[in-house]
Amino acid sequence: TLRFAYDASSFISFQPDMNLLTEKFSICLWIRKLQSGNNPCPFAYHSNELFMTDNGYYNRLFSSTSLDGTLTSKFTTPIGTWFNYCSTWSLASRTFRVYVNGGLVGSQTTASGRRLQTGQKLVLGNYYARSGHRFGGEMFNFNMFSKELTATEVATISSGGLCAEIPEQLEEYRVIKWEEILKLSRSGTVYDTDTRCAPFLELQSRLKVVENGATVTQGKLKVAVTEKSSLEVSLNRTQTELLNVQGLFNSTQEELVAVRGELGTTEGELNETKLELEETKLELKNVT
Repeated sequence: TLRFAYDASSFISFQPDMNLLTEKFSICLWIRKLQSGNNPCPFAYHSNELFMTDNGYYNRLFSSTSLDGTLTSKFTTPIGTWFNYCSTWSLASRTFRVYVNGGLVGSQTTASGRRLQTGQKLVLGNYYARSGHRFGGEMFNFNMFSKELTATEVATISSGGLCAEIPEQLEEYRVIKWEEILKLSRSGTVYDTDTRCAPFLELQSRLKVVENGATVTQGKLKVAVTEKSSLEVSLNRTQTELLNVQGLFNSTQEELVAVRGELGTTEGELNETKLELEETKLELKNVT
């Protein structure tokens, strides 16, 4: 995490490439508020173009004041406790949505055709460099996506908890990345603190290994089941063919028995003919 001292000179200011975000974007980050006064501002892009305060009083896009003061009852996380913040928008929907801990807490309609400006400064830890809206809290996993995240996607990011990784299916949309922010130069007193996520990430890594192993095993099981089904079909086909052959064999045996019967009858008739022939020979001999 990054911790910002509670003074106007502690911030990170840089000019990111916003070209992929002009027509649709989402911001998600974890905030641990440590101050209560003066509307502490965790981040702002070109001042009023896009910014919020951790007490919920300000949630502005395109300088609109329609949400000013309307969401403070939704930003009730106690000081010293982490909460998840996301905001989403697109030119197509013309709707700016604000989420706290995965739940939608407010929205506003934006002007037709209005796009996010490019070429401006993004400031973390203040409203603008050295303004009075100093943050003085902790921030973790600030990312901007070139996508208007759905309510389900926002809820997934929040429900995973502080230590959870960004869902794999959203990685391709990350334009401004937390790990790159950590490499930027810092003004004043901005320092890294331990999130104590290492044990969780190690367990998560092991879980992925187990899940991958389970996926491989499941794949092998599917192949084995398919092969078993193929073998059963072949066995059934062989059994059917065997029954057909057995039927043909039985039919042939019956025909053979019938032929043998006919042969026995023919032999009997032949013997009778032989006897008659012998008798005839005797009669002829007596006559002579």
